[in-house]
Amino acid sequence: MQVDEQVETASDARPLPVLETPGGVPAGGGDPVEGHTSKTVEQALIGLRMQAVEMGGLVIDQVGAAVKSLLERDSRLAELVLSREPLVNDYDDRLERDSLTYIALQQPVANDLRMARAVARVGLELERVGDESKKIARFALNLGTASAGDPVVAVARHLRHMADLSMAMLRSAVRALDESDPGLARDVLARDRELDGEYATALRQLMSYVMQDHQFLKPTIDTMFALKGLERVGDHAKNVAEQVLYMLDGGKPAKPAKPTRPAVG
Repeated sequence: MQVDEQVETASDARPLPVLETPGGVPAGGGDPVEGHTSKTVEQALIGLRMQAVEMGGLVIDQVGAAVKSLLERDSRLAELVLSREPLVNDYDDRLERDSLTYIALQQPVANDLRMARAVARVGLELERVGDESKKIARFALNLGTASAGDPVVAVARHLRHMADLSMAMLRSAVRALDESDPGLARDVLARDRELDGEYATALRQLMSYVMQDHQFLKPTIDTMFALKGLERVGDHAKNVAEQVLYMLDGGKPAKPAKPTRPAVG
């Protein structure tokens, strides 16, 4: 099963399936670990990267399932997202522990050290994506059934588009890690502006909506946080991509200047 197919199956309340790597490529096959003279070091690095890629597949699924639960008012799916949050945290804890253990025991230098540090940081970024998914799922549970004037319905198109954009960025960032592909990582950085623009547009529409009808003030504020959560997912995807570039060449790319966001209201 590919990562981008998992969202379609997330509504099945079965035990979480074993996640495959994005693109169906075996994890750990990239340049930083090729040609190692030490099998122990090579296997440790491959194991770290495999864990990060599996975690990436899980959090991508979490984002998609959380947004779907919100748009479709699917409480069962929202509860599934919340039930899998501990698994996201377990991945993060294990990545941090295994990275530190690897550094302590192997005392790596240069490329190997960069990879271990980058993978630990990727785990942290992915854990934060899981947190955003959890918040959206909780909102979905508290919102109840859709009604006339529902703010979620008012910006549903923007929510879907932002979810698609942020998951595509995250998927590419995880693939870049899996395949050691700097081009994919740079593509993620370039797409951040599109997500920011969609967020600004959705926010303007939401503000215009609430000014016309204060009846739905609380769900409107929660919808605003859901939109912001998806924008943050894109930011975390960008951070993952930056860690991939750091892992590959030790440098951090210059951030492109962001256009000034239009005033809201």
